This record gives sequence, structure tokens and C-alpha cells, in this order.
Amino acid sequence: MLLSDVLAGVPLRAPLTADVEVSGLAYDSRRVAPGDCYFAIRGLTQDGHVHVADAVARGAVAVVAEEPRGGVALALVDDSRRALALAAANLQAHPSRALYVVGITGTDGKTTTCAMTTTILDAAGFATGMLTTVDVRAGGLTEPNPAHVTTPEAVEVQAQLRRMVDAGDRCAVVETSSHALRMQRVVGVEYDVAVLTNVTSEHLELHGTVEEYRRDKARLFQMLGDGPDKGIGKTGVVNADDPNARMFIEATAGEVLTYGLGGEAELRGEAVDEADGGITFVARRVREEARVRVPMMGRFNVHNALAALAAASAVGVSLETGAAALATFAGVRGRMERIEAGQHFGVIVDYAHTAEALATVLGRLRERTGGRVIVVFGSAGDRDRAKRPAMGAAAARLADFAILTDEDPRHEDRDAILREIAAGLEVEGASEGSRYRLVADRREAIAQAFAMAAPGDTVLLAGKGHENTIETATGAVPWDEAAVARELLRDLQA
Repeated sequence: MLLSDVLAGVPLRAPLTADVEVSGLAYDSRRVAPGDCYFAIRGLTQDGHVHVADAVARGAVAVVAEEPRGGVALALVDDSRRALALAAANLQAHPSRALYVVGITGTDGKTTTCAMTTTILDAAGFATGMLTTVDVRAGGLTEPNPAHVTTPEAVEVQAQLRRMVDAGDRCAVVETSSHALRMQRVVGVEYDVAVLTNVTSEHLELHGTVEEYRRDKARLFQMLGDGPDKGIGKTGVVNADDPNARMFIEATAGEVLTYGLGGEAELRGEAVDEADGGITFVARRVREEARVRVPMMGRFNVHNALAALAAASAVGVSLETGAAALATFAGVRGRMERIEAGQHFGVIVDYAHTAEALATVLGRLRERTGGRVIVVFGSAGDRDRAKRPAMGAAAARLADFAILTDEDPRHEDRDAILREIAAGLEVEGASEGSRYRLVADRREAIAQAFAMAAPGDTVLLAGKGHENTIETATGAVPWDEAAVARELLRDLQA
């Protein structure tokens, strides 16, 4: 494709110095292939402008930058990130225009809600692709998401949407993180339905304040106005029980559909009941009503199920069809996943990595555990430090014993991270030795938790969930939480 066509719709500060054939897009100079156009992006720790010469040496035939650079065809822009997103959509011939696109954002529950929504849409006859933290899906084939991020860069997002279109999918469900919205990775994606699960506090290392975090998430609802109506209307699906609901309702460039357990929600969940093996409730909207059963643990999954039912309803699916689909829902790897290896205590693997999510899961397990609740968790390095003592406080209030361990220490001192979490436990009156201990090595931490567990206890392994690596300063270490748990349980019984 000609560079001028790749950059169609991108405001340029000066005419192109040359119009050349471009075979691909790159934003990492180390991954440039001959014929690529390289986008010099200012990141959180690196400035891509510094690496322009390296990109050219590797075969880049064009450069998009915010400041002058010589040697190849040059496009000067005000915002390289936005230019990359628009170029990626151009290169893939705007695949989102051929799909009904459902975007799901929120602090907690995004991945589960995406999977539930996909299950419902599929059951309703809409061949549906999916892009989530855990899995990517196109043409009915699901594979693990290879990235360690929820929403990848625009080049990958648009390529995945193109895969879905080429595979015959009619809908796309896209887990849309606050990172992606702030860093413009989904500019050029024409959403039809925007869904909010909830908003607490997360990723303040990027957003700065909770208010800015909310505003970044609200961009998804504003983006409903960016593309034409594809025949189903534009709908913002908002959790009416979330304290931030009004902000998202007001941000929606389209119709609004609220859901929740309160009387003000348009789609309500009533008569909620938890029994072994699942949750049941009645979903009611105007003259529609359906009894819903979801074979999953956790009352919080009622909100996830309601969000999925509402999203599918915005595409035209009845509550009855949605309820029938949810009865078959198989769950998500690393989300309240039970580990059974013949042990005499419960083991749960979950992705909870915020104070609110950890408190929710621990509260659920506290209610259903006759013995002690033991939790193994940490907090990611180079990320929001403010949540660490809050997570420790949640563990002190709701668990009987906590073992603090690595999550993804990255470039931070692993022991310093654990001490910041421990400060929250201490504030709540928990003391080291009697209520918690620090074991940085995650495998050893899990082994110690299993060794101290007695019949009737529950061990929660929180924070890693489905992830397949532990990120350290020296690189990614392969990791599979569920597999490690099963192996250690077998060793314990040998």
C-alpha cells in the first residue's frame, strides 16, 4: 500500500517527502522488517525517535514522527500514537466496519464478561470473535493470548479484527483496557456497544489519579459516536450499581441500557441464590423475564452475567436465549478456577490483583469455608503502588493467614514490594509470623500454603490467574499457576 493511503485521515504537519510502497507497520525498531513504515512513539520509558536510525538500518522505507528525521520518506505528525492506530485500520481495510463490535471495560470482571457475551452471541447465531486478556478467538477457534497485556497495540488489534472478518465472524467482543484507551490503541475501532463492569482504583502509575482513570475508561462510551450505525444502534451498557454510573451514562454517544441489582436499573437481577456449583437469579427487563443459572462461584458473577445479557440484548438477543446460553458457560481459565488433585482442602486460582477484587473473592470464600482461608498473593512491580497496602488490609480483614509473594516484580525490589503490602496488614493488626509471612519465591510460597492447610481450609492463589509468565528484571520466567498447584499437591500426597 502507498504511504499516502496508509496515512489516509491522519493530519500531517507537512507534505510527505516521498510516497513509497509500504508492506507493514512497526513501532519497535527491533522488529522492523524490510519495507515497513516505522512509527516513532514516545513511550513511558523509551522515545522511539531515538531509534529511527536503527529502524532505517533494518529496512524501514518510511518514518512517521513528531520531529524531523532524515534518510527515508518522512511524515510529520502531532501524535504518532494516533497516527499508528489510524494507519493500522487503513492497512487492514477497516475490519471493524464489517463487524458488530462490543467493547467491555472496567476494573474487574472484563474477561469473564467478554467470555459470557461471546457465549450468548454464538448461541444466538452470531459467529463471534473475541480478544481478551486470556484468549483470542476467530472463526470458532480459540487460542491463548500470547501478550502480557489486556489490549495489544493497534497493529495487533486491527490484525485480529481482520482475522475475525476473514474467518466469517459477524461480531467481535473486545476487552478494552484503560491503557488501550489512554494510549489510543483502539482508535479506528468502530464500536457499537460499550460495556462498563465497574470502576475502582487501578493503574494509577499511568493515569495519575482515579478521576483521570475514570475519564480514560469513559472514552470508550464517547467513541460510540465515531462510526456509522451498522443497523443495531449504538448502546452504552452501564452498571447502575457502580458509584460512577452517572459519569458513564453522560459520556455515552448513543442509547443507554443500565443493569444491576437495584431498582433503578433497566435490566435487573432479582432473587439471587447461590448453591454449590453455581448461581441463579431472575433477569427482568420491561416485559422480558428469564431465569438464569450460571455454573460459576461468586455472587459478583451475577453482575458479569447481567452485563453480558445487556450487551447481547443491545445486539438484538432475547433474555431467554441469553439465559439458555449462560447455563452452558464453561468459565474462564484462572478465574475462580478450582484445582482438584485429591487434596482434603480447597484450592482456588484467581486473577484478583486489586484490593477490591481480592476483598470480593476472599469474602466469597470466607462465607463458604468451614476452616481457615489462606491466601497467597503479591503485587506487580512498576505498577500502581498505592494499591499494595490496601491489598494487605483486605487480606488481614478477610483471610486467616497470608503469604506475600512475587506477582511480577519487574524492575522493582521484590522484597520492598512485599513490605509495602505487609504495611497494610500491620495497620489492620496482623503481625508477621502469626498472621502472615513473606516468601518472595512464588513456588515456595504456594508449597508453604499447601503444607499448612488442613481439611476444611481453602487456599486462594491470587493475582496470576491465566498468565503464563512471571515478569522479572532479567526477563520473563515461564509460569502456569494451575499446573504448579497440581504438581505441588501431588508432591504433598506422595
